[in-house]
Amino acid sequence: MATEMKYSRHNGFTTLAVTLILLSILVAVSAFIGKVLIADKRLTLNEIEYRVAMAAAEKGIAEAMAELKINPAATAISGSIATAAANGSYQVTISPNGVADVTDIISVATLDSGTTATVTVQVAERGILNPNNSGPAAPLLVAGTLPANGTITIVANPNGGGPGVPVSIWSAGDVNIGGNATTCGLDEYQNGGCNKENAYSYKSGSESIIGPDIVANDPDFPDDLVDYVFGEPDTAEGWARIESRATAIVNSCDDPRITGGAGVFIVENVSDCTINSIGTQSAPVVLITKDSNLTINANSQVYGLVFAYDSNPADGDNYDIKINGGAEFFGMMLANHNNIDLPNGTYAAIYDPEVLCNINFCNGGGSGPGGNPFVAISHVPGSWKDWE
Repeated sequence: MATEMKYSRHNGFTTLAVTLILLSILVAVSAFIGKVLIADKRLTLNEIEYRVAMAAAEKGIAEAMAELKINPAATAISGSIATAAANGSYQVTISPNGVADVTDIISVATLDSGTTATVTVQVAERGILNPNNSGPAAPLLVAGTLPANGTITIVANPNGGGPGVPVSIWSAGDVNIGGNATTCGLDEYQNGGCNKENAYSYKSGSESIIGPDIVANDPDFPDDLVDYVFGEPDTAEGWARIESRATAIVNSCDDPRITGGAGVFIVENVSDCTINSIGTQSAPVVLITKDSNLTINANSQVYGLVFAYDSNPADGDNYDIKINGGAEFFGMMLANHNNIDLPNGTYAAIYDPEVLCNINFCNGGGSGPGGNPFVAISHVPGSWKDWE
């Protein structure tokens, strides 16, 4: 009996010991799991807060680029961010890089919890025109033949062929001077007008006097006029970049945005584009018409650059460019057509250096509340840094 009681007590002690050990193991495992879960939750919260801080810093970069578009003299901006996960603010400093047209932007975001994120980037100004050219070399550039008939007056770019070398027409094909067509310099045009005494090129009786200002059948005429003008190849990718810089892409030449002020406008899906007066010398337009006949109505004044674009010039289709009586075009007109038709009539194509200057933002700065529509601000490749 005593032996059985002793054995029973021994078994009870063993059971208690095993139970306590198992319980201790369970408590330890539970504590470990809880600690892991807490640490994992903390890591998750840290990751969420870091992502929020990074988003805030990137928001600061985007707002700084937008501010530079409107106010190129900006040196700093700030803002705040509020989300369900975290709240915070960001401070952005803007400073010159030392390289022309390049700016350094540093955005530092700080959340209420103390989490921070920093993003730095360099941005550069890019105009709508090819930075490798000072602008089109002549008021008329045609990738084919150009019949200059009627009482047309063409005022040359005084430095189109180099300093002091005027160019009125630059063409890949023939240029035929007919009627009372004349070319001359801007000073002559502004002081009495072009005539046979001061003209570079003109029609005298049955003879066409072609001066050196008309560069025809030029083997060096650009193969890709889109690239020559805009610095982008005539490809889907190139046009995507041009379109990203456009003020608007419209499907009507009556769209009020075209007549509403300076900007870059691309006209698509319009078989016949007819325009009246658009732009001014201080607020010119860049108008690109795709696969369309173009008519400038009588007595209109157009300030800017007009590019009549044929998406498939090799197919032989001709798109007319008509400048009706009394119309004046101040700037540059270009066509990549194999052939264009200019009707008889009285009109003028005048190279205006102030128009080109305003398109090229040669005086710098924005152009009011909307910024400069001819300037894009983009990241310098490889300059983005979002790590310490």
